[in-house]
Amino acid sequence: MIIASQSHAKDDRDFLEWIEFSQLRILETLDEGGFGTVYKAKWLDGLPMDASDVGRAWNRSHFNYVVAVKFFHNNKDFLKEFTNIYKMVRKFSEENEFPSNIVHYYGATYDYDNEHYGIVMEYYSHTSLINHLTYNWQEIYWMEKLYILRDISYGLHTLHSQNLIHGDLHSGNVMIDYTDESDIAFLGDLGFCRFEETVITNNCFNGVIPFIAPEIFEGFPYSKKADIYSFGMIMYHISTNKAPFYYRAHDTKLAKQISNGLRPKVYQEDGIPRCFVNLMRNCWNSDVRSRPNAYTLYEKFNSWIEYSEAFEDMEWNITEPSIYHRKAVYTSRSW
Repeated sequence: MIIASQSHAKDDRDFLEWIEFSQLRILETLDEGGFGTVYKAKWLDGLPMDASDVGRAWNRSHFNYVVAVKFFHNNKDFLKEFTNIYKMVRKFSEENEFPSNIVHYYGATYDYDNEHYGIVMEYYSHTSLINHLTYNWQEIYWMEKLYILRDISYGLHTLHSQNLIHGDLHSGNVMIDYTDESDIAFLGDLGFCRFEETVITNNCFNGVIPFIAPEIFEGFPYSKKADIYSFGMIMYHISTNKAPFYYRAHDTKLAKQISNGLRPKVYQEDGIPRCFVNLMRNCWNSDVRSRPNAYTLYEKFNSWIEYSEAFEDMEWNITEPSIYHRKAVYTSRSW
């Protein structure tokens, strides 16, 4: 897969490479999830200028480049995720442009001491959206929320336009960074990203229960419309600063209730503009035909950013994060 990606590369973003673990210096742990652990690391060689320069130290830039590395508990999970990432990279290589609102993947590595494979990707300084909302909640105003949602919707549109689905969208898989001049939010953790027509129905669910569309619990395959449902839950999280169903266990009982129509409640005191609430509820509508597409969402957030009067009076209403139920799990898992 690595060699194939390099043979089809057209620029410095659309290929993968093998990165020796000796070229990485682990700096700190960033996050732990159901499938693996993510570390902040320093890549000593740095970035190749293009695919033809892989392995040539003198044709590299940004030595000691800071990256994120996800090491997997199970090597089968690594292979599955890396295969999906390769297919995504290959698809965008064919289109001659790698999207700006999607996390950049550099390649794979192997820790011989711990016998775990890892995926090397771009490091984003503000970590995930869920952590951003938890630790910086006093500084996040409505205009920033709109910019973040605009970026997420554009990332989704980019995937969907190539008939790709994310398949595991939630607040922990959106990365936040302020070093880019134009973008704030980036879609990450694309291990379940695949072509929509290749998705098959099975009895195994992957993801975070409150963000999974009800039709998935009923046995239907993941789809673009399921991504839109997940986006609606991100809208709820970012507008209220309350993770959906934070107050209860994330178990099969909750999954069944979601399948039967349960959704987070929106109160007047939450101070959310009516136009925002209506769009959010359309996203999590049980009828998938009523859910908007990603580009419609992107256009809507752009218009709200340009004409923000409906949101200006809401700036004062900033809600402190709530304490999670001990069995509320906001990292991806399979069951």
